[in-house]
Amino acid sequence: MSKPYIKLTTCDAGDWSILEMNCGEDFSYSGHSIPDFVWIDLIKQLGYEVETECISDDEMEELC
Repeated sequence: MSKPYIKLTTCDAGDWSILEMNCGEDFSYSGHSIPDFVWIDLIKQLGYEVETECISDDEMEELC
């Protein structure tokens, strides 16, 4: 079984990105930025379990 191929294409201006993966199913996203949920979807397609949690700003400051 071959490893998935992941490609992130950007431009010098930094105003556009393309994220692609080929792992049985094609995965592609393009836009001015690549949001967290897109990266999470890609990681899930690779077979990993991903947990997300939203906490308050105060809780975040305590963690950092």
